[in-house]
Amino acid sequence: MKNLLLIIAASAFSTVLFAGEANTVTLEGTGTCAKCSLKTADSCTNVLEVAGTDGKPVIFEFAKNIEHGAYFCRSRTPGLVVKGTIQQVDGKLVLAATSVENKDS
Repeated sequence: MKNLLLIIAASAFSTVLFAGEANTVTLEGTGTCAKCSLKTADSCTNVLEVAGTDGKPVIFEFAKNIEHGAYFCRSRTPGLVVKGTIQQVDGKLVLAATSVENKDS
């Protein structure tokens, strides 16, 4: 009985520990610049546009800009596959990318 209680307590504790961790997601969409293309920012900011379930684009702002001009500035790059974690900050979806690849190249 003691072993059963220890197992239950250990699993409950580990659930609490993992609840605070962000899950890694994989998103596919179009890379662009919030300033140059979308006209929604005062400075160049990398964003990923993903098709929402309602057909409207969902905008994910990168937590840290990728190499300037690689996929984002002054043009749109469809077919980007981005892995990372998402947080909501000040009403914006912020994506901390761990990898960015162009599936078309």
